[in-house]
Amino acid sequence: MESARNLMIVLDPGHGGDDPGGVAGGRQEKDDNLALGLATKTQLETQGFRVVCTRSSDKTLTLAERAKVASDADADLFISLHRGYFDPPSEEAAGVAGFVYPTAALETSGKAAGLLLAALEEAGVTRVIGVSRGNHPILRRAEMPAILLEVGFVSSQADNQLFDQRLTGYAAAIAKGVTNFFGLNFSRPQPRPLTLSDETQIHDIQRLLDSRYGFGLRASGRFDKATVKAIIIALQIEMNGKYRLELPLTGKLEDALAAFKGIQPGEQSGLASLLQSLLILSGYEPGEVDGGFGPRTASALRMFQRDRYLKPSGRVGPKTLAALLQPTY
Repeated sequence: MESARNLMIVLDPGHGGDDPGGVAGGRQEKDDNLALGLATKTQLETQGFRVVCTRSSDKTLTLAERAKVASDADADLFISLHRGYFDPPSEEAAGVAGFVYPTAALETSGKAAGLLLAALEEAGVTRVIGVSRGNHPILRRAEMPAILLEVGFVSSQADNQLFDQRLTGYAAAIAKGVTNFFGLNFSRPQPRPLTLSDETQIHDIQRLLDSRYGFGLRASGRFDKATVKAIIIALQIEMNGKYRLELPLTGKLEDALAAFKGIQPGEQSGLASLLQSLLILSGYEPGEVDGGFGPRTASALRMFQRDRYLKPSGRVGPKTLAALLQPTY
């Protein structure tokens, strides 16, 4: 059996630099492609593969330059990462799809595409469109088994919400599909062990949330689904006050994201307190939970964003909020 350490995977985050790819509502495909590429690189390396990305920053690359990276690396598999786009935006245009070159062998490129889509389906997508043959120039230039993978549509709100919530899960799914393609055993990543210090801090945050909002939240010492739901309700309460809304207190992430307008450095608010609480629950150190979005909180936030393959802006938008609201257990 082949060993992962003897195999080279080249990931090609599509577009970049002067080429944004699909653009919908200010969201640029190139940014999502890069975030997914970097996250997938980490997941593949965890499985023991050698991995090269055609780009690791927002830069412009020609198709020839991308193909040369794969050729120079002597890649065993080439995956070009994209997101679909439909103009005008339509929620009917949604889902994940794989493409192989018209003359590509189904037992190699076709098999790889099918396995990646199957793994993504397990991770949770709006639908699986399937594998098709497509005369994509980047596939024509590839000298090894190659696929173009579209992970949802940037023009679909449903796909975007799933992409933001499940970025790491999608990256792990792609790594699982690659592992299966080469007939290797996939090692599911284990959660970071909880230390006594972590548990104490989580207890403190749970007690603080309960005292401020009266949830009856049990101080379990675990950043679990019950804690996430309580924080989402707290967010809805704070947004009702700040934005003068009348949001139902559903505790549903999609409802909170739909109303969320961001948290800005320098503000003093209940929303900033919840940001600090979420950073502590995620293992970062924003300082005291005082509702002041100061330099220490901004620094912890940027570290969190880098670790989650998000743009380290130090500001909280829907993508960052969705990432913060991922339970450890």
